[in-house]
Amino acid sequence: MMISYREMTALDLPVVVGMERAVYPIDAWSVGQFKEELAGVPLNRLYIVAVSEKDEIVGYAGVFSPGEGVETDIHTLTVTPNYRSQGIGRAMLDQLIAWARGRRAPAIFLEMREGNEEANPLYISAGFTPISRRNDYYGSGVHAVVMKKELP
Repeated sequence: MMISYREMTALDLPVVVGMERAVYPIDAWSVGQFKEELAGVPLNRLYIVAVSEKDEIVGYAGVFSPGEGVETDIHTLTVTPNYRSQGIGRAMLDQLIAWARGRRAPAIFLEMREGNEEANPLYISAGFTPISRRNDYYGSGVHAVVMKKELP
């Protein structure tokens, strides 16, 4: 299976928002939120999509950094369920980390839904360490684990 990666554009939003709603039915980002994020590209954000050989978007990811030499925050990283465990999430994560390194970020952070046993091994293997918990971050009773990776 061949997967390619490219920057997300506004034309991708109908598919991306549909994926977002399917994967996160309770707290999905709106079209407006994605448009707001894309407005920061390339100044202080990078948003990418993973595209299958059938030209279908099968994943997306985004990262934010307020400036050079400042800590960076991964805002989203999602792979559609049928394409998980095939290295797509890792490839997108590696691209976000490389972008942060290119901005000389000293560290990169992310929030992961507590109990997400699919994502946790990916983040741990990439060098992220849990540092705190945000109660009710994704809604009532749905907590987030904040993770950090130091960037050499």
